[in-house]
Amino acid sequence: MLNRTISSFETVVLQINKFAAIIAGVILLAMMTLTFLDVVGRFFWQPITGAHELTYMALALIVFLSLGFTQVKKGHISIDFLVERFPRRFQAWLSLITYGVMLVILALMTWKTFTYSVQISSTVTGDLGLKVSVFIITGGIGLAIFVLTIVLDFLKSVREVVGQDES
Repeated sequence: MLNRTISSFETVVLQINKFAAIIAGVILLAMMTLTFLDVVGRFFWQPITGAHELTYMALALIVFLSLGFTQVKKGHISIDFLVERFPRRFQAWLSLITYGVMLVILALMTWKTFTYSVQISSTVTGDLGLKVSVFIITGGIGLAIFVLTIVLDFLKSVREVVGQDES
């Protein structure tokens, strides 16, 4: 039962993360193009108005939308030279605790990100007058996707702790 649930949930989480990663990639491409055109514009004509603020907003979106996909690929930095010496069962418990703590912290961060976006709903950027809350909401969506990925890893750790891991 647990294996089927995890497998189904994993399929959904992977698809969501792939979609978010594609969006982050498109934003990165747009940001690179904007930066190139801004540099060329500065050299020949004039800089693109708002390029700086679009670049830093885009960079924030890229980071937040990529968090979950990086977790799926286990691309975050981890220092495990000590943990790998422990018995497998202890490692499973340690993973369970770690993912549990991460889950609580990230869920709180996600919630506060969305509440913050409501608080600053009238705030706009300096040059272009873009609503900052739109970017913060998108960052919150990226955090929510990251939370889903941590939930998946937490469930996998539960499965390993209770001895239902088939690997």
